Amino acid sequence: MKKYEELVQDIISKICQGIITVKLLPERELAEKYEISRFSVRKALAKLEAIGVIKSKLGSGYFVNTAIINKPLIYNSVTENKFGEISYKKIKLNKRLPTPHEIQVFSINNDEYLWHIKRLRLIQGKVTQIEETKLPVKIFTHISNEVIESSLQKHVLSLGLEIDSYLTSYRAINLSKEDAVLLDCKRSSAAMNITNRGFLKTGEVFVVSDIIDINYQCTYYTQFNTESLNYRDKNGH
Repeated sequence: MKKYEELVQDIISKICQGIITVKLLPERELAEKYEISRFSVRKALAKLEAIGVIKSKLGSGYFVNTAIINKPLIYNSVTENKFGEISYKKIKLNKRLPTPHEIQVFSINNDEYLWHIKRLRLIQGKVTQIEETKLPVKIFTHISNEVIESSLQKHVLSLGLEIDSYLTSYRAINLSKEDAVLLDCKRSSAAMNITNRGFLKTGEVFVVSDIIDINYQCTYYTQFNTESLNYRDKNGH
């Protein structure tokens, strides 16, 4: 872990512990305390602000965003970047009938079509992810190149739909030759496969995406779940 990332983790930890409650130390003092450069401190503060943990006040410094206290915090190597730093490039767009599995996932009939989208996600101009996405045509009657090469979540909201939640799973994979070329890396590079299933407030599944990411990082802060521990203990796990 890089030094600025260690500082990010420690500040989040101290906020959660109640050690830092209102204002962070100035840049110079943080640099001296953690024995790192002020450049690394600035990178850490920028990341903390990007993920919503702190807020900056011109001329006053950085303050804890009290709205996040005692709430789950999840951020990853994509969501820590601002929308202006993220771009997309379309590889494929077509409309097709669903597989038997997709019929069950989307609760649709076998004659109802899905959009199948493949695109690259770039952060600061560098390709970091390959994303394959399926969307039901009954919800999204029209998909343009402009939509594909921007935020799908913003498009969903622009249609007046309300996003409720996501079911996400992770697994380590070996890159195929084709994916390694798209990601401009060695085939032996470590990679993560991230599967997302998104739900609307109505309960409908509106998206399923499979993402391949290199150098993926994800951080969670969640409350301890006593009921889950007791359940696993009772069932011999």
